[in-house]
Amino acid sequence: MFEALKQSIFTSIGVASLTQEKIAALVSELGKHMPISEKEVKDFSEEVSRRSETAKKELNQQIDSQIDHAFIQMGLVRNEIRKATESASDGLTRLIDERIDAALERLGVARVEDVVALQHRIELLEKDRSGR
Repeated sequence: MFEALKQSIFTSIGVASLTQEKIAALVSELGKHMPISEKEVKDFSEEVSRRSETAKKELNQQIDSQIDHAFIQMGLVRNEIRKATESASDGLTRLIDERIDAALERLGVARVEDVVALQHRIELLEKDRSGR
């Protein structure tokens, strides 16, 4: 089955690669070796040309389809890699933040939130004291 498929593909590629000059040479050579009329040679030449063009179009469509499929897969893979990278980055950021917070707490260093809360308490105390 695979061999038949391979041969079919190779034949399509072969027909698709035929140029008008090659077709004319092939038909001319055929006309020399077989007893066929001038009309049959012309008809055969036209049919081979038509099939060659059809095969070229089909081959180009198949190639375009495979390229599109590959780009789609690459896009999906790229999207999955981006998601995994973002997730890993978020996890790493959280881990670093946790470690920094723990280190600052062990060192007794005040955080911004602590300073802001302290400033707020001082303002309240100053208001309260001035109101007396």
